[in-house]
Amino acid sequence: MSAIQPLLELRQVSKHFHGGGIFKQGRRVQATKEVSLSLGAKECLGLVGESGSGKSTLGRIILGIEKPEAGEVLFQGINLYGKDKAAIRAVRRDLQVVFQDCFSSVNPRMTAGESIAEPLKNFEGLTYRQTLRTVGELLELVGLKAEDALKFPHQFSGGQLQRVCIARAISLRPKLIVLDEAVSSLDVLVQAQILELLSALREELSMSYVFISHDLAAVARLADRLAVMQAGEVVERLETMEDIHCLTHPVSLALLGAVLPAEPVSRAGGMDAGT
Repeated sequence: MSAIQPLLELRQVSKHFHGGGIFKQGRRVQATKEVSLSLGAKECLGLVGESGSGKSTLGRIILGIEKPEAGEVLFQGINLYGKDKAAIRAVRRDLQVVFQDCFSSVNPRMTAGESIAEPLKNFEGLTYRQTLRTVGELLELVGLKAEDALKFPHQFSGGQLQRVCIARAISLRPKLIVLDEAVSSLDVLVQAQILELLSALREELSMSYVFISHDLAAVARLADRLAVMQAGEVVERLETMEDIHCLTHPVSLALLGAVLPAEPVSRAGGMDAGT
């Protein structure tokens, strides 16, 4: 019986950047080093690490924004940096992103409805009435109102605008969404609400996530598996989040000690009672 092909597979992915500053001219900075990861359908992979660990660079590589110097990125079996441009375009709609800064992720001169409609216009070819109806349905799906389509970004709170960005990301019913610090700029209560929304959408729409964050507590509420990065390398992995207190690498322990209580994380209710 043949093995099931991963939805996403990274094979020995490496990337360097040239350092800046007066004393760093010509210095090569290792962003990622021979990183290999895989993600199956309907899974959430948590990718954590301290600032500068390379996790966001890896996210941009997955999205096709930063080309790796070595290695392959296979999405639905297609090499995103290969020569078959038609095949790459065909799978590109199934790969979307939600960034940390929702305000810089949207055009301030466009209404929420116009922002959400952009990918629909690019890929779906809907009529005007069909687009209006779909945008309204998407807004309601993320906990907003259909009439919110007429509002501009400055008329939303941060949490509400991040819901708009999520609506745009799911508009094409993608198979994978990269969440790059998607809740990091929100307060704790709003974070919990957005994480609950993402969990429900993942179940309803059968999506996969790569959840990039420095916040291990947030990742623990959503992820199935975990990869910890330091200096561009994956230094520790967990195949189940039930083993989160079995982490041993110093970076993992620092992240764990910074955010998690002594008691295990409860997926249903966040931190266990007494925290």
